[in-house]
Amino acid sequence: MKNGLVLSAIFTAAFLYIGCSKKLMPEGRFQDKPVVVDGKIDDWRLPLRFSDPSYSMQYAVTNDNKNIYVCIYTKDQAFQLRMLRAGMSICFDPKGEKNKNMSLVFPIRKSVVPVANGNGEPIRSSDIKMTEEQFLLQSDFYNTTGLLNLENGQFAVADRKNNIQLAIKLNSDSSLVYEAAIPIRYVLGNDLRPGNVSQNISVGLIINAIHSPSQNPNGGYHSRSSYGGGMRGMHGGGRNYGSNNNPPAKPEEDWYQFRLVYKKV
Repeated sequence: MKNGLVLSAIFTAAFLYIGCSKKLMPEGRFQDKPVVVDGKIDDWRLPLRFSDPSYSMQYAVTNDNKNIYVCIYTKDQAFQLRMLRAGMSICFDPKGEKNKNMSLVFPIRKSVVPVANGNGEPIRSSDIKMTEEQFLLQSDFYNTTGLLNLENGQFAVADRKNNIQLAIKLNSDSSLVYEAAIPIRYVLGNDLRPGNVSQNISVGLIINAIHSPSQNPNGGYHSRSSYGGGMRGMHGGGRNYGSNNNPPAKPEEDWYQFRLVYKKV
């Protein structure tokens, strides 16, 4: 009887431990060859692994032993304008949840610029392209908050002293490609090692909202170039680009929860 009680206690404790232990996320994808961060899609295979709920953009997150790589690819002009004008944050949560205290902001929100025609009609495609190019010229700084071993503040994209690499480019096929390489030591405190790969981590893409009708960057223009491809983003929020009478009410969040992959070199 005593042995039975002991075994029962052991099984109960094991069950409670398993039930209370944190569920491990799936392994991510290892980047065998470092990405050349230049705003071109050459280092990535289309379709990218995930897409947002409205299929306006595709994205991928990979890692090697030193960096986390992020790529976003979109041909949707409304999405392009919103990203360039309203700005975007990449958030990192080394606990695998959705904490936004650790973030890199790029592109940074732009000031309001007039893009509509004087007669109030929707702007032409040529005007949209010109507006995008203006926003791209202004996308030359990024902000950091809460990253480990890195001071909070604003840095020039061209200055690589922090080893953060960023690029955003409008390509000849009308696609916008966003690439980033962020050192893992800014998220975990050191480079990837065998002992710290089993923990969960989350990467969130936060596309800012346009807060008022006067701030709508596309003058009510609705892009029709949506497309499918890739898996749907995990835990993504819906998008409402809207018109001048119906601006989006909140940022869009797309979170990818996974475990970093380590490979012995």
